[in-house]
Amino acid sequence: MKNIVICGASKNLGKFIFHKFSEENNVLGISRSKVNNKNYFSANLNSFAQTKKIFNQIKKKFKKIDAIIFCVGNSKKNYNKSPNSKDFAKSFNYNFYPFVNLINSYLNIFKKKPVKFIVISSIAGLVNIDAPITYSVAKNALNFYCMFLAKEFANKKIFLNIISPGNILMENNNWAKKLKKNPKLVKKYIYKNVPSNNFCTADEIYKMCNLIVSNKTNFVGSNIVIDGGQVL
Repeated sequence: MKNIVICGASKNLGKFIFHKFSEENNVLGISRSKVNNKNYFSANLNSFAQTKKIFNQIKKKFKKIDAIIFCVGNSKKNYNKSPNSKDFAKSFNYNFYPFVNLINSYLNIFKKKPVKFIVISSIAGLVNIDAPITYSVAKNALNFYCMFLAKEFANKKIFLNIISPGNILMENNNWAKKLKKNPKLVKKYIYKNVPSNNFCTADEIYKMCNLIVSNKTNFVGSNIVIDGGQVL
C-alpha cells in the first residue's frame, strides 16, 4: 500500500485516478474546489503560499509520499482573435505555474525525499492539433520544465515522468459534450486524425500511472504518449 497525492482530483480524469488508486492505497486529493471528503484538501496551486500550506498539512498524514500525480489544467480558449500577453498568462496560471509551486512546496517541506512525480500533460504540447495556442505553449513549457528537473533530481531518486494523452472521452467532459452536440463532426475528426479511430480512455491513463508508481519501474524523464497514434 502506497501513499499517493493526486492534484486536480475533484473532476474528470483526476477524480477517476483518485478513486482508482484509493481502492488499494492511501490517497489524498488536492483540488481548487471544496470536496466533502476528509481525504481532500482545497487549495489554489497557482498560489505558492496555499500550496506550501497544504503540503504542511499533508505531512501530518504522510511522513513519506510515494507518488504525486499532477492532473491540473484548462484547455478552454479564452480569447477572441490573436492571444495577447494576458491570455498567455492566464493559460500558464492554469497549466504551468501550479506545477512549479507543487514541486517547490514538496522540496521545501519533504526535503528532497524520494518520490515519483507523474505529470499529466497533453499531445497539444508536442504537435499542433488545433488546440488553443496558449494551452499548447503552456503544456510545451511544462514538458520541458519536467524534463529539465528529471535530469537534475534523478540522483536523489526524485523521478519525474510525463504522460501526454490524446483525445480523452469521459462522461461529461469536453469531448463527451462535443460528441453529444455534433456526433458526425466529432467522429469525422477522430477517423481523420487518429489511426486507431478511437478515443483515449481514463483507464488507459490510470494503468500507465499505476505502472510508473509500482516498484517495477524506474522511468526518468519519459514522455509517454497515449493517443491512438495521432502524433505519429
